[in-house]
Amino acid sequence: MTDEKPDQNAIPCGGCTECCKTDQVILRPEAGDDLEFYDLEYIESALYPGQRVPALKRDSRTGHCVYLRDSGCAIHGRAPWTCRRFHCARMFKALGRLSRAKRDILWARGDVLEEAIVERGRDRYGYAVEHGLDGVLDTDMQVAAFERIIAATPRRR
Repeated sequence: MTDEKPDQNAIPCGGCTECCKTDQVILRPEAGDDLEFYDLEYIESALYPGQRVPALKRDSRTGHCVYLRDSGCAIHGRAPWTCRRFHCARMFKALGRLSRAKRDILWARGDVLEEAIVERGRDRYGYAVEHGLDGVLDTDMQVAAFERIIAATPRRR
């Protein structure tokens, strides 16, 4: 018998690659990402205002991650920390911890939330709740990231 707790991988993506099509994957050397391994570019990010940070390159024709193939991720076994950590169900659950006003700020920015990923997150979160896996979706880091973005967002007058 094992005492191993399930993790977010127990919530299947079901072949969905929506996050690979729309999200910009920021590389995190401090979390173990080897920048020499990846085809990358430096971008501006809502999470790091005023900085240019390394991120996986996007295909110039499709806007998708350059490692996305018809069969899925070409580097799944060596995926960056952000890819291994991300789950749309976690993101959806984290949004539920924010006030309506804060969610509105994130939506209004236009560069943080993608409707297709939020909708997929709603679906996968429902699956997690239905299968008793809600507890594997720790949201503290995601909520903190949303809060940093909100704090850096200029207020409308």
